[in-house]
Parts: sequence; C-alpha cells; structure tokens
Amino acid sequence: MKISLMCPTCAQAAGGFGTWFVETIREDGLYTGKCPKGHELLLATQTLPHELLFEIAVNAIKDGYNREAVSSFTASMERFFEFASKVIARKRDVSAELFEVVWKDVARQSERQRGAYVFLYVSEFKAMPSRLSTKMTELRNEVVHQGKLPELKQTLEFGKAVYEVIQESVRQLRATDLDQVNAVLGEHVTEIAKKMGSAYPRTFQVTSTALNIIDDVSRSEERRV
Repeated sequence: MKISLMCPTCAQAAGGFGTWFVETIREDGLYTGKCPKGHELLLATQTLPHELLFEIAVNAIKDGYNREAVSSFTASMERFFEFASKVIARKRDVSAELFEVVWKDVARQSERQRGAYVFLYVSEFKAMPSRLSTKMTELRNEVVHQGKLPELKQTLEFGKAVYEVIQESVRQLRATDLDQVNAVLGEHVTEIAKKMGSAYPRTFQVTSTALNIIDDVSRSEERRV
C-alpha cells in the first residue's frame, strides 16, 4: 500500500501548498530519503496503528482483495482495543511501562484483548461498548480462521460494523478523556521521534485516513449534512 506525503521544503517554497507524492507505507511511520524534486526528507506521520490498518483494509477493497480487507479490519479493531485500553489505564494512573507489561499477557489472543477492553470500558463508563454482532463475529471467524472468501457486500458490511465499533468509542473517549487521548497520542509520536535520533530538520504530518483520533471524522460528516 502507498501513503501520501508532502515535502515540507516544497510546501514552503510554494507558500504552504506543496505537491503530494506517494511512498510505500511503513509500520514505524518514519520516512527518509528524497522527495521527487530531490529534497532530503526526515518525515514522520502521526497515524496510529489502528488508523493505518483500517486504511489498508479500505484500499484492499478498492483493489478487489476482500479477504485481506476483512483481516485488516479485524486487526484495526484489535489495535484500537489496545489504544482505548491504554487511554483508560492512563486515566487510572497506570504507567505506560506497566501497561505494556500487562498487555503482553493478552496480546497474542484476540478474545483476551477484547475482554480486557470491555472490562476497562465498563469500569470507566458504566456501560457496554459497541461490539460486533454475532453475525459479523461469525463472518470474521470464517474468514480469518477458516479461509472463507467473502463477497464484496459482506466485506462492506463488516467494514461498516468495525467502523461503528471504533468510532462510538472514539466519541466517548474524546468527550470525557481527551487529555488522556492526547497524552497517549503524544507517547506514540515520541516513540517515532526517538527513531529520528538527533537528525534535523524533521517534520511530522497528519495523514488523511477514514479513522482519525485527532479529528472525529464521523462527526465532521454529520455537521456537513
């Protein structure tokens, strides 16, 4: 999959409106090398893992890979469970280091991750979070574990269901725990910055994705309607 990036030097020369170019997506969000015009780059995106995986799923649908889309939607949801759990744990003064140690105990099993997220969510908000329906859960299991090849309609329904699971929780977290959301996002950016070492200049960019913890896309769409 490719990701759209903008060279800051090109943008500065053009008065803030540079030309976007594409690069092969990287898990660590760090991009080095040269832009199409030859400017040296040290650029990082703030995109969170669940946002990135959801975008990969959307692009898989576009390319006709429905099974891969369902798998990436599933991974996106699981990574969001980790992010949301980290936000809630931080509100309860659990250090990032301790959280990482604890999460390793559930990281290899999706049901344990979901269970940890549900318990934390309920303890914080006194309500059940949005979850996949039995029908969507069965579809996920058939695709991921049994090799089912889903039809486009099924894939779109599954993607919509995952989107709603994530976005409902995003709205809750942004409404009540925004400081913790920003703190966890800041930790994510800090980890990327460490990989940059002492090299300068450096640039951070926010890439446009279907999911975005910084800007609640679903609410923006509602306001436009």
